[in-house]
Amino acid sequence: MKTGKKRPALSEIGILVVCILAVIVSGSSIFTTLHMQKMASEIYEHPYSVSNEARATRSRLLDMRFFIMSMFSQDDLDMDDLQQTLQERYTMQYDAIQVITRQYLGPKEDSENLLKAMQDLETTQNEALPIVITLDNAAISEYVEKILYPKYDAVNDALTAVIAFADQKVQSLEKNSRIMAVKATVSSVLLTVFLPSYFLIAFWREKKNVREIHYREHLFNILSANVDEVFLIHNLNNDSLEYISTNCERVLGIKEDAFTKELDALRERVLEEDKVSFDEFVHLKEHADGRSIDFRMQFPNGEIHWMRLQIFPETVHGKTIRCIVTVFDRSEDMRIRQTLNDALVNAQNANAAKQNFLSRMSHEIRTPMNAIIGMTTIAATYITDRSRVESCLEKIGYASKHLMTLINDILDMSKIDEGKMTLTKEPFNLESVVESITSIIYPQAVEKHLNFSNPLADLSDTDLIGDSLRLNQILINLLSNSLKFTPEGGTITLEIRQLQKKKGRVRLRFTVRDTGIGMNREFLDRLFLPFEQENVSAGQTYKGTGLGMSITKNLITLMGGTIAVESEPGKGSTFRVELDFDTPAETNRVSHSPQAIQSLHVLIADDDQDSCLHTSLTLKNLGISSCWVLSGTECVDKVIAAHKIGDDYDVCLIDWRMPDMDGIEVTRRVREYVGPETTIIIITAYDWSSIEKSAREAGANAFLSKPIFSSTLYNTLLSVTGAGKAPCHKKHDFKNPETEGRRVLLAEDNELNREIAVELLNIMKLDVTCACNGQEAVDNFLSAPDAFDIILMDVQMPVLNGYQATEIIRKSGHPMAKTIPIIAMTANAFHEDVVKSYEAGMNGHLAKPVDFDQLYQTIKEKLLIK
Repeated sequence: MKTGKKRPALSEIGILVVCILAVIVSGSSIFTTLHMQKMASEIYEHPYSVSNEARATRSRLLDMRFFIMSMFSQDDLDMDDLQQTLQERYTMQYDAIQVITRQYLGPKEDSENLLKAMQDLETTQNEALPIVITLDNAAISEYVEKILYPKYDAVNDALTAVIAFADQKVQSLEKNSRIMAVKATVSSVLLTVFLPSYFLIAFWREKKNVREIHYREHLFNILSANVDEVFLIHNLNNDSLEYISTNCERVLGIKEDAFTKELDALRERVLEEDKVSFDEFVHLKEHADGRSIDFRMQFPNGEIHWMRLQIFPETVHGKTIRCIVTVFDRSEDMRIRQTLNDALVNAQNANAAKQNFLSRMSHEIRTPMNAIIGMTTIAATYITDRSRVESCLEKIGYASKHLMTLINDILDMSKIDEGKMTLTKEPFNLESVVESITSIIYPQAVEKHLNFSNPLADLSDTDLIGDSLRLNQILINLLSNSLKFTPEGGTITLEIRQLQKKKGRVRLRFTVRDTGIGMNREFLDRLFLPFEQENVSAGQTYKGTGLGMSITKNLITLMGGTIAVESEPGKGSTFRVELDFDTPAETNRVSHSPQAIQSLHVLIADDDQDSCLHTSLTLKNLGISSCWVLSGTECVDKVIAAHKIGDDYDVCLIDWRMPDMDGIEVTRRVREYVGPETTIIIITAYDWSSIEKSAREAGANAFLSKPIFSSTLYNTLLSVTGAGKAPCHKKHDFKNPETEGRRVLLAEDNELNREIAVELLNIMKLDVTCACNGQEAVDNFLSAPDAFDIILMDVQMPVLNGYQATEIIRKSGHPMAKTIPIIAMTANAFHEDVVKSYEAGMNGHLAKPVDFDQLYQTIKEKLLIK
């Protein structure tokens, strides 16, 4: 701008001078420029290039020295990556040394020392790599300080010598060209200042960025280490894990170095049944779109935990480049959920248990009740027939005891609450059990127009030791099911077969066979589960809860037996139960029969071969010879043939129902040929009342019900042959000289119960005084304390209950008040009621309905009567 203003005022000389000067300056400038160019070229090609390359080499050396310590101290040190990085640095250094050696104008030994020092550093550092892996951070730091840093110093000293010489050469050239090239000097100075400044600023900014990255990683590591969620970053481009959070081992029990790529270390712990779904989910991870999967994983300690895996893909330009994977333990959530589900199921089960209990009790109680009602009706019908009434009362007794035992089980809440059931091991007679079952089942079979039979096979022992009640329950349940599912006109059979007999033990098979609706193969697998029926229509048609088979299976298992079933739809079912029983050391079997019956010649006629064999074996055990036929015609022919040769049969046991000729017709024809000399006994399935009149008119002498047991057959033969009759039942003699006239105070508010109790006590010849409530009982005792030997006290009574009355009596002060036996006789049958009775001062507890034998034994015990 200034030159432009002065130019017009200049003279031509001035212009010439200016031009000359300009030319000179221009020439000088050109010369200077060329010279500077030459000098710059010389400086650039030799000392400056060497100095610059040496400084760059030293910067890389310092950078390598800076990061080598941090690289050695990393927990997840990757040797391959580190060696590759170092090799790249070595290559750059050697390339720079070649340039320095080629262009260095100083002493040759300087470049040789530099190369030697660098080679020494490389060798020492490569040897250090396998060593530092085994060292901790402190040992690594000491090793680097003592071994590696001196090598770095040697290289740095060699570079310093080269740089010093090059700088000296540059300065010499600068002194020679300072006058000629101020601008070049300034430019050089500016350039010299700019370049280091640029590198320093760039280096500073790089360090700042690295520090920020390390700081962020540090914060993230702190966060991940203190949460229960593992983070992994999977790079899909190079198929590697870029990041694994430090809490991996704590949360998953898997060390970080166990992960190579993908999630193989995690997959190895996944349970086999969950691996397929796990693999499918992971295979589609780039399309997971933030979804998750739950799976089960086994930890090193053997525990199995529920885990949740989530994948969040990172997408760039529509392509997934990496996935962020999170894994956390959700076992506690699953436990809480399971607890809630269990609570719901328990609530549902509690409701179902109530229905189950009510249905089961209805199923169990109605069965003996049916027998009691049926036998009562029969007894009322034949009230004038003493033997028939006695038989009905005996069967009512069987059913009543069965019903009483069931009620006792219901009232025993500890068994119901805890699911406990115990077995008794008491002597019993199989004949009584079968008669009890028959008295219950046969009337129901007749009512449904079903044929019911009870054959015995190879049965030699009927006196057994075991739980007769549970056996009764098992057989009644099976037979009740057959009754329920067998249509009119069908057949139901209960076969009892002795399989084997060993020392003091016998094994019996009870086979229940019917021609009912049957079951398919699929349902047989669920048969013994509670509430199972083959189909809904069956439940609606036959009115059942499906509990009977479950109860039966549990009882059989409890008794150590087995149950097997065969069935086909429309063809019926067969249940086989095998149970072991002990036998008494000495049975009550008849060992010696009277001569009058041992000499009998007996013919058996029955279309069932097993029945013939069983009856024949039973007679043989009684010392009686016999033969058998399978039809009515054969029976008549056999009797006629024996009569013709004068060897008449003494007794004919003739089944009532035979296909060719029934027992009544056979009886009539036998009488026509042989007259009244042969005794004829008609064998019936259960009740012969409907045929008794016609059979006697045809000539029948007696009747015998199936199944035929040794004792019943023996007593019948004794009766019809006139050889006497063995007692069928043990009769209790409750008359005792020491009980007769003893005085009882009976406190009972219910009139009917009072009447029953008085009658039972009168049978024992006891003198009874009654009180209608607790207050009357107290008054009666206090008015005459010495007038009573024992008090039977009901609990639930008006005015004063039994507990209150007992406490008042005990505290009355009379000498007898402390010692007189007071027995609770009440319907309160729980264990707590028994305890409460004793706490009130009572001496015993009898639950209603009162068992006569138990009442008698209790009174004898309390009165100290032997």
